[in-house]
Amino acid sequence: MKNPLSPEKDPKKLLRQAEKAAAAGEMKKSLEIFESCVRAYLHRKMPFKALAAAKVAKTIFGNHPKVHALLIRLLRTMDLQGDLREEYRQSSTALKKDAVVIFRGLTREEFIELLDIMDIFQVKKSQYIFRQHDVGEDIYIVIDGAVGVYRNNTLVTVLSSGDVFGELGFFFQASRSASVKALVKCRISRISAAGLRPLCRRFPGLRQSLEALYHERILKKAGEELLHHPLADLRNDMLTIARFHRGQALSFDDEAYVTIIKHGIVEVDMDERGLKTKRFLRPGHVIERFGGSARANTDVEVIRARINLTGAGRD
Repeated sequence: MKNPLSPEKDPKKLLRQAEKAAAAGEMKKSLEIFESCVRAYLHRKMPFKALAAAKVAKTIFGNHPKVHALLIRLLRTMDLQGDLREEYRQSSTALKKDAVVIFRGLTREEFIELLDIMDIFQVKKSQYIFRQHDVGEDIYIVIDGAVGVYRNNTLVTVLSSGDVFGELGFFFQASRSASVKALVKCRISRISAAGLRPLCRRFPGLRQSLEALYHERILKKAGEELLHHPLADLRNDMLTIARFHRGQALSFDDEAYVTIIKHGIVEVDMDERGLKTKRFLRPGHVIERFGGSARANTDVEVIRARINLTGAGRD
């Protein structure tokens, strides 16, 4: 309800159009018309008619995050505090606010803004949400059900209710590093990357929650690459953060460290069997000591993991 609607719009006609679009399965269009209908009633100073229209939308769409956001803002405008608290409670329960790691620390205002850029959709068993190498930056949350994460056609993990996936694509802004497929019938929430980026600038707490999850996933992905290294244990090895400006050289002098790219692109010149090879390494890539040179192709942030070369203290 952010943009004013011209007064010539008839809210009754808009309501009928919204219901007709929903009946035809045009859900996105229907939601947009419902929002226009609510604005039109408010423009005519008919808030209870607006509330009735919003409740029709809820009857049709159920616990859709955009409908929750519409109702919460409307109830706040009408100063119906008791109803507002109940609607917020319902939205928090439906979208598992306390269970989803990136939601837990959000304020009410941050969560409401997030509801506005979220969608809910159903996925059938064995249906792919996205495939490895697809281009995509949106973030997803499992609301109900379970999905499998596959890298190179091998199952690497199973995610269930409350789990987040797709955040690597959000930060990489590159192709998907794995495929995600429904193992049973699922309800999935999608957070638009285009809508999320400005929210991260407005709400540092949201950005920090996403960064914490991203950091954890980067280390997990790096751990998969280091399975060949018998002494690597990224959960317990000493980790430090280093930042390099574009064009700055990265050094790999200490064999006790591996470097994990967290943000940015690293340009590597390698000597492979007497041939000079240039590679551009993206976030999640592990760089161990090698013969060649590396520099930051963009501003770069890396995680340096000190490997316990003696294995002391390990089981």
